[in-house]
Amino acid sequence: MERKRSVPRVGSQTGCQRGRGPPPRGPPLTTPGPTLPPVFDPRVSNNVTVTATKTARLSCIVHNLGNNSVSWIRHRDLHILSVGSQTYTSDDRFEAVPHAAKGDWMLRIKYALPRDSGQYDCQVSSTPPTARTVHLTVVEPKAKILRAPEMHVGLGSPINLTCVVAYSPEPPDYLHWYHKEKMVRKDGDRVSVRTELDRSSLSQLVVRRARPDDAGVYTCSPAHALEHSITVHVLTGEYPAAMQGGSSVTCAGRRRWALLLTAAVTLSTSVLLTYFYM
Repeated sequence: MERKRSVPRVGSQTGCQRGRGPPPRGPPLTTPGPTLPPVFDPRVSNNVTVTATKTARLSCIVHNLGNNSVSWIRHRDLHILSVGSQTYTSDDRFEAVPHAAKGDWMLRIKYALPRDSGQYDCQVSSTPPTARTVHLTVVEPKAKILRAPEMHVGLGSPINLTCVVAYSPEPPDYLHWYHKEKMVRKDGDRVSVRTELDRSSLSQLVVRRARPDDAGVYTCSPAHALEHSITVHVLTGEYPAAMQGGSSVTCAGRRRWALLLTAAVTLSTSVLLTYFYM
């Protein structure tokens, strides 16, 4: 009688295969792709304007930096100010302040001065090197008192002083008036000060019924700006010689010129005050 030969079932293992599974399967082999070059963030402005004596912050955000380093170079003398987080200058106002999480390699300049204005290069040590230029402008605002340097008023007349700060990158923190180096404060109805602080600032000081002790030097002193002074003379008499600059007005032509000049100054002041109270 013929014996039937057994046929292995699908999925079963023969004796020589028993105990040996299929070889482990690893991740597919890949070849490394090209490295992305460093890129500067285009959303960061390359123009920085700051008020003198304040802090200037020059931002430089770099994407795909890799193993490259970032340096700050002052354009006018090619002086290397920083490399990475290290600062390389004896001027301790300059400081590298990197923010690794943001990719920002900031250069900070404390107590910025007008002479710090200029171009600064943020350079990446790639091959070839790439750089981004930041333009820094340090503005030193200036106060201006109308009708300076001298004003003559009669005894009992009002002293009306107007100070203008034409432009500042940001509104000043304060604007104070000084009389003989003492700060002027409101004094009931006789002394009043009204100030509007903005990028263009205006302040008006009014002293009603001038007295002899109101004479002297008045100074307009805004924060982070150059101050300006005027000397006020409180005089008696209807036509004192000093009110005409120390010379008597005897010539009719000179008298007409003095009247025209006074009218022009009065008109310009009234226009400013109209704008101020709008």
